[in-house]
Amino acid sequence: MTLPLIIMAAGKSRRFGEADKRFTVLPHGGVLINALVRRARKAGLDVSVVLDPADDVSAKVGAPCIFSSNAADGMGSSIADALSSIASQSRADSLLIMPADLPLLRIESIRRVAALAGSDRIVIPHCGGLRGHPVAFGRAYWPALSALSGDEGARSVIAEASTKNIEVLELDDEGIYLDADTPESMSGLLKKLRPVLR
Repeated sequence: MTLPLIIMAAGKSRRFGEADKRFTVLPHGGVLINALVRRARKAGLDVSVVLDPADDVSAKVGAPCIFSSNAADGMGSSIADALSSIASQSRADSLLIMPADLPLLRIESIRRVAALAGSDRIVIPHCGGLRGHPVAFGRAYWPALSALSGDEGARSVIAEASTKNIEVLELDDEGIYLDADTPESMSGLLKKLRPVLR
């Protein structure tokens, strides 16, 4: 069964200014959010993008969109809304979650996280001692994700999980954690972007 992956794109990055980083044009064409959708699909996943209904950009997104009615309350609320939607539609035993601002993330990294996913475990990729994305959450953790609220993301779910159920996946891909909060940081990351990300 194809695993779902949700890209969290419902928040506003104040530090990014007037520009919308989700639609940053990449050096080799296309925009960031849709590049991430394509990479996740090439990794074999069923991709959805989480949006705020007050900021409906779904017409420009190349994937089904989940609208979080509580997106304004923060990341945790957006995750909870997305999980409620996914849980009612999917019979998968795990799902992956990632943010929308990882321009260097490789297809193979997504694929390897998905390959380790299981119903009773959380898979967290690491590179050089730093935690990254996407993170896979087994179905056993979906109720906890659905109960999140406010601006607290999934870190609390990870913190409360038994260490024996957490799988740390070591990867040689700094793209799992190099995100872009400002136009300057995005510009710096895009200089590293290669034509083909494998």
